[in-house]
Amino acid sequence: MERLEKWMRPVWAKGEIYRETFAMIVQEGECRAPFARLPKKVLRVESYDGRVCYEEGRDYRVEDGFLAVPAGSRICCTGWDHFLYETRQAAQEAAEGRPPLGFGPVEAIDGRYLNLSAVGCPQNVTCWQAAVTYTTQEDWQGEIPQSAEGNLPRFFGKCKKGEPVRIVLYGDSISCGWDCSGMYGQEPRQPAWDRLLLESLQKRCQGPVEWNNTSVGGVDTEWAIANARDRASGYCPDLVILGFGMNDRCRGAEYRDKTMRLMEAIQKDCPDVEFLLIATTLPNELAATDPFWFCAFQQEQEEAVLALQGDRVGVANVQAVQRVLQKRKRYIDLTGNWLNHPNDFLARIQAQVVDAALTGY
Repeated sequence: MERLEKWMRPVWAKGEIYRETFAMIVQEGECRAPFARLPKKVLRVESYDGRVCYEEGRDYRVEDGFLAVPAGSRICCTGWDHFLYETRQAAQEAAEGRPPLGFGPVEAIDGRYLNLSAVGCPQNVTCWQAAVTYTTQEDWQGEIPQSAEGNLPRFFGKCKKGEPVRIVLYGDSISCGWDCSGMYGQEPRQPAWDRLLLESLQKRCQGPVEWNNTSVGGVDTEWAIANARDRASGYCPDLVILGFGMNDRCRGAEYRDKTMRLMEAIQKDCPDVEFLLIATTLPNELAATDPFWFCAFQQEQEEAVLALQGDRVGVANVQAVQRVLQKRKRYIDLTGNWLNHPNDFLARIQAQVVDAALTGY
C-alpha cells in the first residue's frame, strides 16, 4: 500500500517526487541531467533498477537544477553517440544478429540514425538512467489534471452508490504497459500502469470494479474501429478508456474524426457507455522522418480529444503533463525504448493522470 501511494503520488503535487528518471549523458565534457522541478532536498539517488544507492559528493552533486556526476562516480555515463549512429551503415551493422524488428534503420531529423537496441529490450536505455527521489516546493508550471466527474455522471454515480462497474481499457502498446519494468520481469518490477490505476480505483470505489484490458500493440484507430465489438462493446462496459494515437500518423482533425467513429461503433451495442479519451504520450521528436514517421502529428491529438470532451466523454490529458516535463527534461530521460514507449516514470505519470480524471467519489 505504501508503495502504491508513492507510485501514484501526482508529479504535479508539491512535496515528494518519487524516482524521477535522469539519463546520464556526457555533453561538452560534463555528465549531468535536469530536474523536472527545482529540488528542495534530495532523498535518494539510485540506479534505475534500484540495486545501487549513490552517495552525494562521491557519486553526484546537485547544482543549478541539475544532477551532476563528478569524476570517480559509480554512476555510469555515456555519450549521445551511444544513442545516435552517424551513418545508416553503422545502424545496419549494429542491428546484425538481433531479432528483426519489422522495420529498418530509423533516420533522425539531423541525418543520424537512432539506436534501436532498446526496442523490446528497455534495459539498453534504462541502464543509463538514474532514479532520484526528492522534495520540491516549486509550483507545477502547467494545468493540473482535473476530475472528469462532470462528463461521466453514470460511471461516477454507480461508483458512489457502490454498484459494480465494468471498465474496458482499449488502446495500443502503451496501454498494454510497455515499457514498464514489470512487463519484462526486470527490476524494479513496476507493474504496468493500468495495474496501478486499477489498484487505486479498487481502493476508492465503493463497489466491485471489473477490469478488462483489451489493448494490442502496434495498432491504430482504424484497426480499433474494425475490432470494436470484440475488443470493447462485447464486454457491455460502463466506461471505455481509449488509449490510441501513437500509431495514428494523421493530422489532428482526422484523428478526431476517427475517434468519433470509434466511439460511435462502440455505442451501437452499448448506447449508455461513457468514454475517457487519453491524449497519448509523445514519441521521440527525432523520429519525425520518412518512411516510418514514428513521430508524426501526435502533438495535435491533445486538441483533437479536447474538442470531443463533453456529455459522456472525458479526457485524460497525459500529453499536456509530458509537455510541462519536457520544458526541462529531455525525451531520453522519459523513454524506455528511445522511440515511442515511456519508461517507468512516464508510464506512472500516465496512471496518475487517468486516476485524476476518475477521482471524485
